[in-house]
Amino acid sequence: MTENSKQNTYEDVCGRILAIPKFTKEKHGFEVIRAYLEGLGHPEQGMRIYHVAGTNGKGSVTRMLSDLLLLGGRRTGTFTSPHLVRMNERISVDGKDIADEDLVSAYEEVEKLRIEKALPQLTFFEILFVMALLHFRAAGVTDAVLETGLGGRLDATTSVPADLYVITKIGLDHTVQLGDTIEEVAGEKAGIITGDSPLILHASSTPAEQVILARAEAFRCRAVENCNTFSAIIHGIDRDGIDFSFSNGYDSYDHLFLKTRAQYQVENAVTAITAAPYLFPEADRAKLKELLRKMLSRFSMPGRMEEIAPGIYVDGAHNPSAARELLHSLYYSFTNNEKCSTMSGCDLPVDGEDAQNNMFLIFAASNDKDYREVLRILLDFPWKGIILTEYRNARSVPAGQLAEVAADILLNAETVTEERHDPVFEEKSSQERHQGQALIQTAEDVRAALNLVKNEKGSRVMVTGSLYLVGEIKALPVQNSEVTGVDV
Repeated sequence: MTENSKQNTYEDVCGRILAIPKFTKEKHGFEVIRAYLEGLGHPEQGMRIYHVAGTNGKGSVTRMLSDLLLLGGRRTGTFTSPHLVRMNERISVDGKDIADEDLVSAYEEVEKLRIEKALPQLTFFEILFVMALLHFRAAGVTDAVLETGLGGRLDATTSVPADLYVITKIGLDHTVQLGDTIEEVAGEKAGIITGDSPLILHASSTPAEQVILARAEAFRCRAVENCNTFSAIIHGIDRDGIDFSFSNGYDSYDHLFLKTRAQYQVENAVTAITAAPYLFPEADRAKLKELLRKMLSRFSMPGRMEEIAPGIYVDGAHNPSAARELLHSLYYSFTNNEKCSTMSGCDLPVDGEDAQNNMFLIFAASNDKDYREVLRILLDFPWKGIILTEYRNARSVPAGQLAEVAADILLNAETVTEERHDPVFEEKSSQERHQGQALIQTAEDVRAALNLVKNEKGSRVMVTGSLYLVGEIKALPVQNSEVTGVDV
């Protein structure tokens, strides 16, 4: 224990960790974090480790793999980021977030070692990672799923060897730290590959795919499963979830049910299905299929097309590629455009009860993101109303500034049609789609934004643009409220 351990409350510890910068110009070499692991008796040893990286989808795939391991009877640890409401969300065992007292205990153990050995202070992400490994060891974890925080090559999670590498979709995000081309970002993500363990890849970009495959070849990965070569067909989406089928050349899965309306989660499900035999190499194939069906039918991912209250949806889309996926999910789920059924192989129309376009957009963004491009993409949906707001952080773009950007986009009728030539967008010109677009409003925070739509009977709300914003609305008492009459 540290010398002030008697005064260490949960609030104290969270405050100290949050005071550590999240983004630093220089990262420690792995020698520093490995010195901590050695001093703590190598808590990472004795468990199987599955490492997940990527720009979009890595959090969802991490959760799917963790849920699958848990259903398969494994003692499962999960390390993920960011948290939405409480820091404890980042570290869990068997689906349960770390208890306050265990988080304090893990922090004190790390701090005690730092003081005794005069080690450098770990960064924000590093200290949470070491705390997670300590908690996993104490809880008897046999299988751990680790989600990278930023990039991969220099990420703290790469300091420990993995039994399986998983790399999801690559896009431009954190360009200051990772590079401003797809190839550069892919190179950073591919940095998690440090040995010959198998690789599951679903990069969805030829340049990214080439970079990652070259890295896998250099390290002689024992197996490489490229999900980009597989096919999935969406049969239909209703308010309960998605009906889809999948074939990878070895196995076929007919009419799987995925409990989400987010069409982009099908791609993540394909990644998890492909990884499953590497998690359970000795499992009977039929039993593994049933395990996968069970996992997908129960799947829930906080902050990803999540309905937190009747009619109130949240999604953490904060970069252009995530915004495009959200846009297509919105068209799938919340319009009755008959041509939606042809998008990405969907062969059934959307649920008739969702035919009316009655959704409000509540949007906020961080100033280090490409928020103009994210807005440009999202404004191609026929919103009933648009409310631009802010979250409580210095990185938040002022609502007035967002309003100026949105007005300029609509004035110039900027469109995403050139990005995706889908029939749903080609039916009307950009000017026709934007004609009559709802008046843009601003609100000082998400509470005020929600109250602007509280009397809009039968409407829905999509809150997106930042995970910080998602965290703030999830902390509000809206879970038992209808959109009509919300007052929080």
